Amino acid sequence: MQTIVKPAESLIDFSDQPDFVATLCKQVNLLPYISDRIYHASVSVDRQDLIAFLSNNTSYQQMFWQARDQDRSLAGLGVAAEIIADSSAEAIAEVRDFSSRIFSQSKKAYLPWFFGGFSFAAGDESDIWQGFPSSYFVLPQICLSETQGEYHLHIHLPCNGEAEWNTAKNDLIRMLLALDWGQSVPDILEEGQQYQACSSIDKAHWHDLCDQVKSDIDQKHIEKVVLARDVAISVDGSMNVHHLLNRWLALNPNTYSFMLQRGDKYLLGCSPERLYKREGQQLSTESLAGTVGRGDDLVSDGQLSQQLLNESRFKNEHGLVSQFLQQQLEGVCSSLDFEPTQVMKLEKVQHLYQKVTAELNCKINDAELINLLHPTPAVSGYPRNAALNFLSSNESLARGWYSGGIGIVSFSDEREFVDLAVVIRSALLENNRLHCFSGVGLVDGSDSESEWQELDSKINSLLDVVYGTAQH
Repeated sequence: MQTIVKPAESLIDFSDQPDFVATLCKQVNLLPYISDRIYHASVSVDRQDLIAFLSNNTSYQQMFWQARDQDRSLAGLGVAAEIIADSSAEAIAEVRDFSSRIFSQSKKAYLPWFFGGFSFAAGDESDIWQGFPSSYFVLPQICLSETQGEYHLHIHLPCNGEAEWNTAKNDLIRMLLALDWGQSVPDILEEGQQYQACSSIDKAHWHDLCDQVKSDIDQKHIEKVVLARDVAISVDGSMNVHHLLNRWLALNPNTYSFMLQRGDKYLLGCSPERLYKREGQQLSTESLAGTVGRGDDLVSDGQLSQQLLNESRFKNEHGLVSQFLQQQLEGVCSSLDFEPTQVMKLEKVQHLYQKVTAELNCKINDAELINLLHPTPAVSGYPRNAALNFLSSNESLARGWYSGGIGIVSFSDEREFVDLAVVIRSALLENNRLHCFSGVGLVDGSDSESEWQELDSKINSLLDVVYGTAQH
């Protein structure tokens, strides 16, 4: 039996609301109760600044995602459904289950965007990462989206009980009416704030770790290990997470940009690296490894690019990732293509980059794909199991979600879409403390001092964002 509740629209004051808010509220008013469903409704809106939308509406849990090719973005508020799991396989299965329960009021076929991700290693929820489960995905209650230049405001409303249905709708309407549509983002730091930076590992210990890696490489126990570092920045006040994300994205536009709030902590970043993107059976992934800095002018920058392309240690490091992808994917694909190696240029560094495309076998699912591809040698090492064993025994850093995966997962009866980035060039913000993460890959011929400098170059990409308004 369906119960249709129709509150008198005259009791709701829409006079100071944008037309699209009034339209969406009226849709919510008329939603009938259907047991064990999640309602979706949406309206088209004018162009909006998604980060400003979050900055002006901070009363609810927040999330942000922008794809590297900038064709999909979302800014989410609140939680309509969330999945907390011990493994990515379990989380993906639950996303599928929730997706099958979503009832859309949209005229076009709707593909729900669950946003979330998973840690580098299952069970690593220690230290600073308390509150970030091994795997977590969320369907926002309110979502402002942009897809290829078109903007929409979405709502998701669970039908949790017929007796509470009218209250749930009224609460959502109040939430919509309270939205602030301002277009400004506050400053990242207050004027005059000072900062302190502290590395999780000192230089002497770093050289000792590198010596252990080089010894294992010399003895043929391993070919590559990726070591990571955390630099914690503390300020004598608070940082504004939205301005931090806004500035970071402005300096690194061709990256995956993301923010996920859990309690009073925010994971955010601008990652250049795709884990994989899948549309149906079409798969796109990549080999991204080997790093040099950027030159001060076109000539020096070009010379560094040639160094990256020609030096054996860089080609070796990159080749191990490509070799890994070949090994992992050839058994689950009907076709597999590796494009020529290029140089990816970012603000502070440049990398060797190779795009990989494939046609997947019909039986392969995303849980299996994640297990095949994560973690790649770009963030762990090669062979993978040997590198993970070394890191487990020797790396003191609690990586948590650093070098894990993050992105959007979408399933419907007609379509499937997954786009996941590797959580690098990322940071964890809690109050006035920002943990900045970076890693480097050591292979035969690597120099520990040069690798330390590479860590600095990667960290500096974020420090420049913060220090742009901080007092040095």
